Amino acid sequence: MLPAGARLAEVPGLVARGAYVVVHAPRLHGRTTWLRGLSAGLAESGAWAVVRASCRPKRGASEGAPAERALLEEITQAAVEQLPAELRPPPWPPSYDVRFAGVVLSAWARACPRPLVLLLDDVDLLPREARASLLVQLRATYEARPRAAPWSVVLSGSEEVRAAAVELLDPGAVTALRLPDFTAAQVAALCAEHTEETGQPFQNEAVAHIAAISGGHPWVVNVLAREIVEKLRPPLRQPITAAHVLAAAERLRGAWI
Repeated sequence: MLPAGARLAEVPGLVARGAYVVVHAPRLHGRTTWLRGLSAGLAESGAWAVVRASCRPKRGASEGAPAERALLEEITQAAVEQLPAELRPPPWPPSYDVRFAGVVLSAWARACPRPLVLLLDDVDLLPREARASLLVQLRATYEARPRAAPWSVVLSGSEEVRAAAVELLDPGAVTALRLPDFTAAQVAALCAEHTEETGQPFQNEAVAHIAAISGGHPWVVNVLAREIVEKLRPPLRQPITAAHVLAAAERLRGAWI
């Protein structure tokens, strides 16, 4: 897995400055993997209470307050799994009116001994009303950072999330960035990870073919590599060649069109 900084090196610095960041990209573009790497890097510093949570609704979730409540429950559960007890959010009453989720996050920020950093994945999957409510409340509490609001929030999702955030958050507080495709050098680095793990090298021409065929799209890079390594399965004592890449691409023809 590439370090998060390899694709968007500026994000840790933006978090350190207290920015609210929107990272957008199409589906299957490695957003979740990237956010996982960002979370690990930020948590390693020990400077913040970092929580990564998914906004993907549970089955049967509806618009408005129930969806927002489900998101708060997801964040709370993520905090239990990812943070030591002293950094976790205080209990909130089951009957709490979650139309004011900003108050819940504010109470957590007040109680937490470190600045709070929220990394929210799949924000585009939140019901529209719940998403708008969350963004409006983040804007309302922004000036209270870090004492009574999250110090920094990273929102990951589609172009729709970028548009909503630019509209509903303070334009001076939000930075929108597109998660880029893999460069040829990054494709080579991923192939080198396989070599390090197994001893099986990729020939330079094979790496170049993967980069060219995929156009750097993360999902296509991974699918091609998986097809070669797990389906074609050239013996580990042999290098992976351009012929292997072309054979894998032919087997997968149409899979990413």
